[in-house]
Amino acid sequence: MTVKLQGLKELETQLERKLGRKKTNKIIDQSLIVGGNAFIGKLKRDMATFKDTGATVDEIKLSKPEWVGGVRTVKVHWRGPKGRYRIIHLNEFGHYDRSGKWVNPKGKGAIDNALREFQDTYTRTVKMLLQKELMK
Repeated sequence: MTVKLQGLKELETQLERKLGRKKTNKIIDQSLIVGGNAFIGKLKRDMATFKDTGATVDEIKLSKPEWVGGVRTVKVHWRGPKGRYRIIHLNEFGHYDRSGKWVNPKGKGAIDNALREFQDTYTRTVKMLLQKELMK
């Protein structure tokens, strides 16, 4: 799923002019981490409704901010002792079982739904953090 927010590049340019590149990157990283952790909280709540052992929920992690294609980004991924990263895509999109029958798991589309529902909340979170930082 791709989300396009217009005006972010202009906002980033204005912040850099006012605060400098280093301070702007610090604010962006902080916003990404806070927003990413809030998204993970929403995702865990959504996935908890169909959990079995809880391994999928327990292994949700957030990466550190990094540059991806010239854009500062954090990634949600699954890492842990149960290796849920191997099967998360099966639960998200559905799959064929061994007999060739299509399986729609209880949690099908949970990540996509959480992304769509959380988009406005994330934008408000980033805006709030930027305002807080600019008021200092």
